[in-house]
Amino acid sequence: MTSTTALAAPAVDQSSAAALQGSVAPALYRAALGPVNVDHYLAAFERLDAMGRVLPGWNMAAALCSLGWLGFRRLWRQALWVAAALIAGGLLLWVVGRQWLAVPLPMLAGLALAGLMVLCGGLGLYGDALVHAEVRRRIVGAVSAASTLRDAKESLQRQACSRRRLLWVVALSVALVLAAVLAWLVLEHGPAAQRTQDVAKAQPVLLPKPEPDTAPRPVSVSGDTPAAPSAEAEPPERAPAPVDQPQAEPPTPEARPEPVRELVQEPPSAQAQAQPRTATPVSEQAPHKAAQRRLYINVGLFADPENARRTHARLRQAGLPCSVEPVTRADGSRVQRVRVGPFGSAAQANTAVAKVRAMGLEAVAAAQ
Repeated sequence: MTSTTALAAPAVDQSSAAALQGSVAPALYRAALGPVNVDHYLAAFERLDAMGRVLPGWNMAAALCSLGWLGFRRLWRQALWVAAALIAGGLLLWVVGRQWLAVPLPMLAGLALAGLMVLCGGLGLYGDALVHAEVRRRIVGAVSAASTLRDAKESLQRQACSRRRLLWVVALSVALVLAAVLAWLVLEHGPAAQRTQDVAKAQPVLLPKPEPDTAPRPVSVSGDTPAAPSAEAEPPERAPAPVDQPQAEPPTPEARPEPVRELVQEPPSAQAQAQPRTATPVSEQAPHKAAQRRLYINVGLFADPENARRTHARLRQAGLPCSVEPVTRADGSRVQRVRVGPFGSAAQANTAVAKVRAMGLEAVAAAQ
C-alpha cells in the first residue's frame, strides 16, 4: 500500500459514510412511520429536509380528527396541550358566556365552532412538521442505542404505528363521541323532564264560589201587588287559570367531527439516494511507477448486501469492470464495498470516474 492510498483513505471513508447516511435515511423514516400513509409523510419529510426549516403543509387526518390523530402518531405532549385547550375553552364559554353574560346558546355554539376550526386548521397545516420532529427524535435515540443500523431499524419498526393500532384508535374515538352525546342528552333532558313532571302533578287552584244573597226584600207601601223579587244574576264561575308548562329546550349537541381513517397505501420499494460529490482527481505518477500500481474507483460502502448487488449490476451493464468485497470496520460491523477497476493508467481511471458520476453514483479514486 503506497502513500497515495493512505492519503486517499480518509476521503474515501468520509464520502462513503455520507453516501451511506443519505441512502438509509428514507429507510429509517419508513421504519419509524409504519405502513399507514407512509408515502405522504416521506414526501413531506423530503421537502422539510431540503429546506431545513419548518414549513406549512396540509394533513387531512390531523385537521378532521385531531386528538385521535395525535394519539395514533404517539404525539402525547401535543395531545395533552390540545385537550387542555379544549377543556379550558369549553369552561370559559360556559362560565363566562353562559352563566355571567347570559349569551344565547346559538352564539356560544358559533364561538365554540370557530375556536375548534382554528385549532384543527393549525394542526392540519403543521401536522407534518410535528410528525417530522418526533420521527427524527426517535431515529436519533434508536441509532444511538443500537449497535447496527439493522438493530435500529428493528427497534423503530416495533415502535411504529400499525394498522391494528389505527383500528383501536378509531374504535376508541367512536366510543368517546357516543359517550359525550349520551352525557349531553342525560344532562339536558334529565332536569327538564323532572321539571315537567313536577308541574303536571301540581293541582290547579280553584277560586271560591260566591254565596247567594239571603237578606229579606222590602214590601211595597202603595198596596199594589208586590213585584216578585228579581233574581240577581249570579256571576259565572271562573274557570281555573291554566298553568303554563315550561317546555324543555331541545338539546343542541355540538357537532363533533367523525374520526377519519388515514389512507393506507402500499409503500413503494425504497430507492437509494446519493448526492454527487467532488472526487479527488487522480494524480499523475512517474512513468517508472505506472507498472507497479493499480487504480480503483471506490463507488461506496453498503450495509445491505442487496443494495451492493444492485449497484454492481448497474456498473456491469454500463460496461465497467467492478467487484464487491466485504470490509470490516473498526467497530466490528461488516459492509460491502463496491469499486470499479483496476486500471493501468490515470486516463482510463478518469474516463471511468466520468461514467460513474453520469450514473449518479459516488466516484472516489484510490491507488493500490
